[in-house]
Amino acid sequence: MAIRDKYDLEDLKNETEEFVFQELEKQLDAISDDDICKCQDCVLDMICLSLNQLPTHYRVSLMGTLYAKVESHELEDQISKVVADVIMKVSQNPGHA
Repeated sequence: MAIRDKYDLEDLKNETEEFVFQELEKQLDAISDDDICKCQDCVLDMICLSLNQLPTHYRVSLMGTLYAKVESHELEDQISKVVADVIMKVSQNPGHA
């Protein structure tokens, strides 16, 4: 049985992704383009490294979204620190020449 073919998975979301996107955007906006590479490869590396260090929070309904937002306050500091560490790591060792 091919679950992706049989079921509509459009509403299945990892809320941690959205939190990481928001935090990464905020932190990158505060850094000059001259100080760090913001190419697609580097930003995708930052996203992947951040998400791999954080717990997932999947939801499929509005109630799940509300629960994730309440729980997000507990994760804000963790996400902020992880994203800052990852930005430093990728900027010091970008995956390109």
